[in-house]
Amino acid sequence: MKNEIINENKNEYELTIWKNGKGVDSCTKLKISEEINSIFKLKELILISRNKINNIAPDKIRLFNQKGFELEDADLKLLKDSPLIYISYDNKDFSYLNYYYEYKVIKPIKSGGFAEVYLAENILNKQLVAIKKTDIKHFSTDEIYNLTREGRLLSNLNHPNIIKIYCYYTYENYLYNVMEYAKGGELTQYINSTKDIPEEKIKSIFKQIYDAVKYIHNKNIIHRDLKTNNVVFLDQEKTQVAIIDFGISSTFSGGDVLKAGTLKYLPPEAFQENNINSIKIDMWALGVILYILYFKKFPYDGKTSGEIKNKILFEPISYPKNVKIRKTLMELINKLLDKNSDERISTADESFSKYFNDNDKTNNAFIFSRQISKSTKQTNKADKLNGIKQLLEKLKNNNNK
Repeated sequence: MKNEIINENKNEYELTIWKNGKGVDSCTKLKISEEINSIFKLKELILISRNKINNIAPDKIRLFNQKGFELEDADLKLLKDSPLIYISYDNKDFSYLNYYYEYKVIKPIKSGGFAEVYLAENILNKQLVAIKKTDIKHFSTDEIYNLTREGRLLSNLNHPNIIKIYCYYTYENYLYNVMEYAKGGELTQYINSTKDIPEEKIKSIFKQIYDAVKYIHNKNIIHRDLKTNNVVFLDQEKTQVAIIDFGISSTFSGGDVLKAGTLKYLPPEAFQENNINSIKIDMWALGVILYILYFKKFPYDGKTSGEIKNKILFEPISYPKNVKIRKTLMELINKLLDKNSDERISTADESFSKYFNDNDKTNNAFIFSRQISKSTKQTNKADKLNGIKQLLEKLKNNNNK
């Protein structure tokens, strides 16, 4: 019996072709079974498949990839991995409507202010995404530019603990951000619904947040609104977290800086200066997040915004009574919540590694909050007085300018 010889063309693949700006209704398929070494040749094949070769010359059409870049000869070898292309017969540039047509909305996830977030599916590869839709019809040009900063920043970031953005565009008075879908929900929900979070789990969560913050600080980016609401779990098992919402982020170099943050996560200097453009605002927020993870409450809280502000400015840090606290944890929180921004630590401080690597289970590694000495309380009182003195001095200097 003769062996059958099966001819397999390993170079064969299928292209999906959409008409630029027209959506799925314009979709056609094209099987490529030969090696193509020029864009001109690909254009010829597409026109032949669409019975347009006698009406349109190949050099009169334009081809774009999914990211909106016009295809060149060097891109041909990448078509197998990204087999969707857009064709423009009228010499028009890439239309961002292509992104709009690429996703099918499944259901709303959340809404607030001018924005709504939807769960959607990519109709080509079935990937789930989150689409943030912001109403911009009442915004000025400068305000719209500020709103797009999130897309601009995230497009240049690549870290496992920072939410990914696939594309952003405007259409019919709305700004759309198409982002990675966080299946596990917000960190706030997890904290509120979990009675006792194991320390190893807390360390894992906080280490990932720390890694993301260190990464953006190394890229000269300040988040400026870190909080548990802006940390999400990417998986349903709640093992991987990511930072979201870079809407008021900025760079060290300054420029257009928006007013920072959320009240209970703001450092003292936020109430003394018009704009906060320092990594130290993120470091303070890290301290607040770490405090919440362990003690399930804010380090500075109150019934009114004035009361909260006053505590942040003048009250020393305190811990729940009769609680067993790891010494390296207390040291780290105290350094992160240092009211003096000049003394507050950065991500390079060794206190982080001491805390992350501290697995000591003996009593020597802990302190009971009721055992905090009188001298410590006196130090806290002195710190409070020094803080008031420094604040008055800074206000005096500002008035003299």
